[in-house]
Amino acid sequence: MKLPKPTFPLYQQIVAAVVAGILYGVFLSDRTGCVAWMGVIFLRLLKMVAVPLVFFLIASSIARAGKTRSLNVLGLKAILFYGGTTILAILTGIAMVTLLQPGRGVDLGDAAQLPDAVLNAAPKSLSQILIEIVPDNPAGAFMRQEMLAIVFMAILIGAVLARMRGERAELLIRFFDAGSELLMKITELVIKLAPLGVFGLIAAQIGEIEGGPGALLRLGGSLGLYTVTVISGLGFHMLVTMSVILVLFRLRPAAHLRKMFLTLITAFSTATSNATIPVSLELLEKEEGVSKETASFIVPLGATVNMNGTSLYECVVVLFLAQAHGMEMNFVQMATIVLTALLSAIGTAGIPMASLVMITVILGAVGLPLDGLGIILIVDRFLDMLRTVVNVYGDTCCAVCVAKTDGEKLTIDR
Repeated sequence: MKLPKPTFPLYQQIVAAVVAGILYGVFLSDRTGCVAWMGVIFLRLLKMVAVPLVFFLIASSIARAGKTRSLNVLGLKAILFYGGTTILAILTGIAMVTLLQPGRGVDLGDAAQLPDAVLNAAPKSLSQILIEIVPDNPAGAFMRQEMLAIVFMAILIGAVLARMRGERAELLIRFFDAGSELLMKITELVIKLAPLGVFGLIAAQIGEIEGGPGALLRLGGSLGLYTVTVISGLGFHMLVTMSVILVLFRLRPAAHLRKMFLTLITAFSTATSNATIPVSLELLEKEEGVSKETASFIVPLGATVNMNGTSLYECVVVLFLAQAHGMEMNFVQMATIVLTALLSAIGTAGIPMASLVMITVILGAVGLPLDGLGIILIVDRFLDMLRTVVNVYGDTCCAVCVAKTDGEKLTIDR
């Protein structure tokens, strides 16, 4: 009898790749060039899929939202809630990094050398950035990967499609839907290569660090502080910020958290927002009294456009790497991070490790190289599970808050 081949979940493969990469970098530091190419190809694949994925997902999401029940009422409430809480999450992440300074003194080896284009670049004014958001040449914006301009075009196309009527409008929306689905499948394939990419990146990164065991211990301490920074930010946003919002809507945060426990466990174990949609819908309707019409609109929309935890995490990663490079962020660069993280949240696919694609977008927007990503991948899987919990919890909070404003009687009313 032929025995079935053993299969291992992706997170187990990534953990094994992290361990193997560290050991390879420590004991074979002079031969990291033999495996570094795998990490380089993985990063190039992430950059390859980032631009079209963001463009198609945002355009499709906005167009579909506009065709669904009363965008001017229910949709507007949801968008305002998601946008507001995402901004609060981003500001929380920035505050945590500023307070704890996890990137100070981190040795990234050769990756800590910023390109001359970054070192010698003249700082842009806020007005110049706002002007450049509107591209004078759309094809050029795609070629130069000017993400704010690309996001602007996607939002504009989605908004116009939402107002169009007729067969042609539906045909165009189906085109963007199909493009989104295709690119998400490609992203899933790229993520499946993550163990090889993680191994190559970490081995190369560890091999470049000089100073022996002491330097590695300092790196471990910095990663520990970085992990604490992310967890503190996620915990504050979920347990404090969202609780205050629920109280303002005259709802009971503790009761809501307890009733959503199964959804949060599902989010943590799968690290994907999409997998929690049916669980969230059932609990919101049966346990909390949210109408099927409201829940079936808010939750799927949130799985696409609401990424509170992911946006917070992305800001922490970018600022951590900026600190590690010794790069001081001015007001315009910070504003660019906030705006890019907010807009790219709409284009983050609800699948494991999809935020890596968006991190490449934000790093490119502020001129930071991608090489340092190898370090944060050591602890990324665990943090991915936690930020998915925050994303999903934000979706459920939006559902009950919108239901409350619509006069629905909920079991968690104060």
